[in-house]
Amino acid sequence: EMRQAREKVALRFLDMLADVSQLTLPLNSNDRIHSWHLFPIRLNLEELSVDRGQFIDELRDLGIGTSVHWRPLHLYPYYKDSIGWQAQDCPKANSLWPRLISLPIFSLMTEDEINYVASSVKALCVRLTR
Repeated sequence: EMRQAREKVALRFLDMLADVSQLTLPLNSNDRIHSWHLFPIRLNLEELSVDRGQFIDELRDLGIGTSVHWRPLHLYPYYKDSIGWQAQDCPKANSLWPRLISLPIFSLMTEDEINYVASSVKALCVRLTR
C-alpha cells in the first residue's frame, strides 16, 4: 500500500514536470515495479543559471527539502585513500553527480503538497533559466 501510494505521487510528479526542459526525470517503465522510495531528478545545468547547491537553497527557501544521493565511490575517502581513485577514473559518475537531487516523496503526501512541490520546481526552473 505504501509503495502504491508513493507510485501515485511519482506519477503526478512525472506528469506535472514532463514539460520542464531544465530537468531530466526518472524513467517509468511499465514492465517493472518501481519502489519510488526516492524521486531523483537531474538538473540540466546548461539550461540553468545556478548550480545544484543554489537550486537546493532556492527550494529550501520555499520550504521544500531535498536530498543528494548516490555519491560516486571515488569521492569517498576510503576509495580515494586505499585505491587512489580520482575524478578522471569515473567520468560518467563525475558528470552526473553535480546534477542529481531527490525531491520529497512519501506515501502520505497530500495533493496540495504534491502540487506545491511540482509547481515550485517548475516556477524555479523558469525563473533560473539562462
